[in-house]
Amino acid sequence: MSALTKRVVIFTVGLTTLGAVSASAMPRHAVVVAPRVVVQRPFLYDPFWGPWGPYTYGYPYPYSVYPQASIRTEVTPKDAEVYVDGYYAGRVSDFDGALQRLHVAPGGHTITFYLDGFRTLSQDVYARPDSTLKLDENMQPLPPGQASAPVPAPNQG
Repeated sequence: MSALTKRVVIFTVGLTTLGAVSASAMPRHAVVVAPRVVVQRPFLYDPFWGPWGPYTYGYPYPYSVYPQASIRTEVTPKDAEVYVDGYYAGRVSDFDGALQRLHVAPGGHTITFYLDGFRTLSQDVYARPDSTLKLDENMQPLPPGQASAPVPAPNQG
């Protein structure tokens, strides 16, 4: 017999004798054994009620209920202004990083890049739901004496 087996046997014998001595020293009481009924349900929780019951706060809607589209701008120069449908959205440098995106509603939009002294760029794009559109452009400098095209007016409708 190994040393570990001997220790386990001695420990088990000690527990049984200790339990017999302490059980005989205790006063005897009647023990009632009642059968236990367990109802098994097919689900861990009821999918129609939720995990906490019927009277709780609802879950917030996931982002898929309100789909968004993103636009990433890689335009030079970085300090050009970005307009979406005629409304100012920010500078190009605000939307060109790994975690920086211009979040818009899915659908068609007119994206305009404007910087004084450079040719104004306007693009009609379609932003798909739950995706990122990448715009990679270079703005051309204007020759002396020419003015940049104005930014289009915001769409009213």
